Amino acid sequence: MTSTASTPHSSDAPVSTGMAVSTGDVVVALAAGIGAAPAQEWIKIAPRGRVGTRDGRSYAFDPEMLAARFNSDDVKVPVDFEHGTVYLASKGQRSDAIGWIEELVARDDGLYGRVEWLDAGKTALRARTHRYVSPTFPHDAEGNAVFLHSVALVTAPALANMPALAGANPQQPSTDSAMSDKIAAALGLAAGTSEAAILAAIPGLLKKLDEGKVVTALGLPASADETAVLSAIADLKKKPEGDLASLRAELSTTQTELAALQATTRKGVVDTLLDTALKEKRIYPAQRESYASLCATDAGLTQVSVLLAATPPALGASGLDGKLPGEGGMKAIDPVALAAKANAYLSAQTTAGNPISYIDAFAHVQAEAEKEAGK
Repeated sequence: MTSTASTPHSSDAPVSTGMAVSTGDVVVALAAGIGAAPAQEWIKIAPRGRVGTRDGRSYAFDPEMLAARFNSDDVKVPVDFEHGTVYLASKGQRSDAIGWIEELVARDDGLYGRVEWLDAGKTALRARTHRYVSPTFPHDAEGNAVFLHSVALVTAPALANMPALAGANPQQPSTDSAMSDKIAAALGLAAGTSEAAILAAIPGLLKKLDEGKVVTALGLPASADETAVLSAIADLKKKPEGDLASLRAELSTTQTELAALQATTRKGVVDTLLDTALKEKRIYPAQRESYASLCATDAGLTQVSVLLAATPPALGASGLDGKLPGEGGMKAIDPVALAAKANAYLSAQTTAGNPISYIDAFAHVQAEAEKEAGK
């Protein structure tokens, strides 16, 4: 044996909480399979005190210390097959967990863990191919366990007198009788109703749930009977196709009016933004239409707002008042081209390891453009 040891295991019986069961609980329970015995959650991992293994070794377990170390480390402990986490991993081979120890607690007779079983673990427990639990733990020279490294499902445990995890008695009940009575009560059945009768009642429950949805959709009261439901459906069928066509026409008109309203609102926002920029001499008159084109989308409007905020006010007279773009005076600076140059300059600076903001990039290319326009 290496610096770790292995041992078997037992499980703790589930505790009834006495909680009420709703109709939804019934459906969930059935979807999970009422007839399937659940995998044990709480399992006994190691006994308390000093114990001997079947091959003559001696180890000691302090459940309180081991549980405290687990909580301090805050690392979930894997459950595997035949100590694969130790032996396969040491050879560089893959060893998947079949479950995870989520909690460790100290009890009078030893150390217990709450397991979240994965599908592979559940399958093995149902098939009873690995009936025992064996922990792996580093230990000191006296054999005192230091912490829990992993837990394995094994066929031959190291420790004797440990209960089997996969129960040796195949006649275990498939469901808890108290839970069965609660499910029966939720279905309106008497306590003690058999599992077969409970299962037979489920289709009727689901049918009632579906009928309730139809009744609600038709605008009828919950007490409406089958005749009332059929009558409402017949009335629905009698409604002329013209009603549907009219609704579609109204929807189309509303969508058109909404689009027009959005366009009008956007135009007002854009006009206010650009008129203010002209008044503060942040742009030249010849640039207005180009900036307006950039504002055609939400992203463009946002970008223009940022650019104008970064442009200093009180530009010098352009000499373009009353003139169309391209007529005499200083060359008009195309804001679309300017934005493209700013993006290119920003990318180049970032690539060169000199990251700058978009506003700084825009200011740089704008200054270059104004210098070129003044020539």
